[in-house]
Amino acid sequence: RVESAAEAARALRGEAGTTVEVELRRGDKAATAAVKRAVVRLSPVRYDGAALRIRAFALDTPARVAELVPPTAKQLVVDLRANGGGSLEGGVETARLFLRKGQTIVTVLDKSGTPFEYAAIDDGPLAAIAPRITLLVDEKTASAAEVFAAALAQNRAAALLGAQTDHTFGKGVIQQLAPLGTPPGARGALAVTLAKYATPDGDDLNGRGLRTDRTLRACRIQDSPKLCLASDR
Repeated sequence: RVESAAEAARALRGEAGTTVEVELRRGDKAATAAVKRAVVRLSPVRYDGAALRIRAFALDTPARVAELVPPTAKQLVVDLRANGGGSLEGGVETARLFLRKGQTIVTVLDKSGTPFEYAAIDDGPLAAIAPRITLLVDEKTASAAEVFAAALAQNRAAALLGAQTDHTFGKGVIQQLAPLGTPPGARGALAVTLAKYATPDGDDLNGRGLRTDRTLRACRIQDSPKLCLASDR
């Protein structure tokens, strides 16, 4: 018998292809079922025909977005709520899908202040959808997600709407964890800042976040993008 979802998950995990017998109880009634274990791949990218949900940026995010979103879409909502970032490269390459040739995505400044600019190399395959793009962000939208949002918003490719907030998280630095103690990590780790970001307009996001165009006060994290946008009318 298990007492929590975490315990149930541990009991159900096992080698793919094997079977586990589960007994389900409700009140004084019980039923059993044989469940076959399999590898479950969770994609951080979903598209329902109107809204694109990106939970985190990964190296394969640009390919997934290009595969899911048709270039002929009349408009698009990109939901970045609770997106803590992930891969900077994934965020940059996803932004390139929506931007025109030469538009700046982000400038990375190393510790000496030397800049390196990422820009759109060609017109992106989804650039025709801009400026009919709406970005939905909240206070947990951070790092690579802020880079992506700033690239579209400050190149006038998208409007930026905040769910119950007028700014994003504000993580505009690239950091590396240095393990402490022996063995490494025994005393935690130290976050070492290697570089910082500047938006296309030259803004420093760190500790400030990205300011939204409008705030949707009634938009909750569990609400669909459609419901959030309807609350703004």
